[in-house]
Amino acid sequence: MKRSASSNCLRFVSQFLQSLAMMLSLAGVAFGQGATAEPSAPPTQPGPLTLLSPETLNVSIYGGGYVSADYATTEQGLQVTQSITKSIGLVGRATGYQLYIHGDFDNPLNPGTGHESRLNFGRFQGGFDFQLFEGTHLSILGGGDVGDSDGANAEEDFSTWLFQRSPHAINLAASSIYDTQNRVLSNEIDLRAIAYSNPSYTLLAGGGGAIYAAGFVHGVAGQGGPIVGLYLPKWSCGIDIQSGYGSAQEYGEITLYKELKWRE
Repeated sequence: MKRSASSNCLRFVSQFLQSLAMMLSLAGVAFGQGATAEPSAPPTQPGPLTLLSPETLNVSIYGGGYVSADYATTEQGLQVTQSITKSIGLVGRATGYQLYIHGDFDNPLNPGTGHESRLNFGRFQGGFDFQLFEGTHLSILGGGDVGDSDGANAEEDFSTWLFQRSPHAINLAASSIYDTQNRVLSNEIDLRAIAYSNPSYTLLAGGGGAIYAAGFVHGVAGQGGPIVGLYLPKWSCGIDIQSGYGSAQEYGEITLYKELKWRE
């Protein structure tokens, strides 16, 4: 009897320990599930009006030239963009122009004043840059000229990248500017795609053109042609070359630019 009672006691203790181990195991599983069931809070994203920290300062240096049968221009400039929020930045731009007029072509800056072989003026603009969404920017600028041109102007620049994840992403850029002195509205649109890209350089190809209206322009004038571009990511610089035909007959254009960026 004593051996039977002792055996039953050991069996009871063994079953109790097994049950306790099972309960602890189930409790541990339940605790682990409960700990992972509650999702972690996503990182807070700055809103469109939240001041950006750290801020960024972008500087673009550019220059180039344009030549046609009637006139030619050279230009040099500097643009500074200071971030305010994730979506809004301040823009300042200063550009110097040299205008060379061929033959007896009238002064395009101030029509009716007669022919001059060369005109020099500077253009100063300021405004806002809006990042509408990733890869898409709209800049709204206003300013005035000094020198041989003294008119005020308003300008809108738009740029967006389409199919950004594609190896042949497409850039659409458009700008519109109105000058109060000659009252001409100038519109330009360019469409370029990445033709080839590697870590050292990117080749772009496409086409573009410009349309001029109002002011001394009779009806609508314009021009257009193919564009070829080269961008060097290591140096953050590039070159665009365009040629074509239009109201000014054959023309050619070249633009060079260099980008700099700092975190503040």
